[in-house]
Amino acid sequence: MNQGWRPAAVACTVGTMQRDDLFTHIHKALRKGLFDLTVRTGATDWTDDEDVRALEAAWRPFLALLRSHTHHEDDHILRILDPYEPGATDVTTEEHRDLDDLLDDLADRFDAVLARPEPAAGLAVYRDLARFIAAYLPHLHHEETVVMPRIWARCSDEELAATRAAFMAELTPDEIALSMSLMLPAIDPVTRAELLSRIPEPVR
Repeated sequence: MNQGWRPAAVACTVGTMQRDDLFTHIHKALRKGLFDLTVRTGATDWTDDEDVRALEAAWRPFLALLRSHTHHEDDHILRILDPYEPGATDVTTEEHRDLDDLLDDLADRFDAVLARPEPAAGLAVYRDLARFIAAYLPHLHHEETVVMPRIWARCSDEELAATRAAFMAELTPDEIALSMSLMLPAIDPVTRAELLSRIPEPVR
């Protein structure tokens, strides 16, 4: 379990109440990561080994973050509804499996082109990445606009806090660092200032 600083809960207004939103802000980080990676992949010079290695250095930790995020949703966030609506998130879980298959295929294609870089294969993996994003974005939208309101309607703030604590306890320092590097520039200034205000001063 990582004992370092962890991002605080982020509030979302629901009616007149402030409720913790378990999806939106990390999804903003993932969208930024996906869009940035797509641009970078499309701009990579596949004849330049240094350029290819830089892309690989960006791709591999982000791939791990995508997989970790799905794991945390499956094991913790989606499970919060089980006592109230058994099976309510079965469709969302099945979408995860389909997206996992697409991501595994994309990872294999990345491995192949990184092992033997050449422009035609690089263009193909760029298109494959964009295709994955096209499938991924509606899923994120559904979780934010359908699943999260359903959780708010059924679950207490204490249950939300316990769920957040459970998946945050599994984050590695590298995952936290990457998540925050993507999240901070992707969220609005008020939320960013609130998050930064909760970061403790370093021990000197």
